[in-house]
Amino acid sequence: MNVEFIGKSIEWTDSMKAFVEGKLERFTRFLKEAEEDQVEVVVTLSTSRAKQKDFAGDSRPTLYRVDVDIYLKTWGGGALHAWDEDIDPFSALDRVMDEIERQLIKLKQRRHELRRKGHKIKEEILKEEILPHEEREKPLIIEEELVIEKPMSVEDAIFELQSSGIYFLPFVDIDTGTLKIAYRKRGGNFGVINTKCKGM
Repeated sequence: MNVEFIGKSIEWTDSMKAFVEGKLERFTRFLKEAEEDQVEVVVTLSTSRAKQKDFAGDSRPTLYRVDVDIYLKTWGGGALHAWDEDIDPFSALDRVMDEIERQLIKLKQRRHELRRKGHKIKEEILKEEILPHEEREKPLIIEEELVIEKPMSVEDAIFELQSSGIYFLPFVDIDTGTLKIAYRKRGGNFGVINTKCKGM
């Protein structure tokens, strides 16, 4: 993995870098499938003054904030982020790296579950493909009687669609005597199909 250390108003010491690199070595077991250039780690260290109310006395100690970002260029991609702050930079580093490790564990478990579901679906598809044609489940064809009410105008048919909540309505046009089908379209619009067949 590629690691970048960024310091804002503070310089990274060799001991702090070694501490982070030692923690990152534990993450390799979660990233076995990734090549070296597929994982980018950015560790940012910054400082600020603590709020007076958080500490007794007149002193306002320096707070060390650590942000860790991990960018994955592997299957599914993704990015992880965690941050923490403390008056001791090593305590902040320790906690934030532990949080990143927890996120990596969850990510690995989630991807494992997705792969398991994917393999199961693939097996079901293959099983369906090798079944003899006569053993496959055939779709049912259900015949239903079409009941057409008394002839109506196009406007009345659209009104019926709006008030009933149905998606289509066959009707006999009162003006032409032909069978038409009113139906709902996307965006709240309606359409009418003219079959040019004389109604019953």
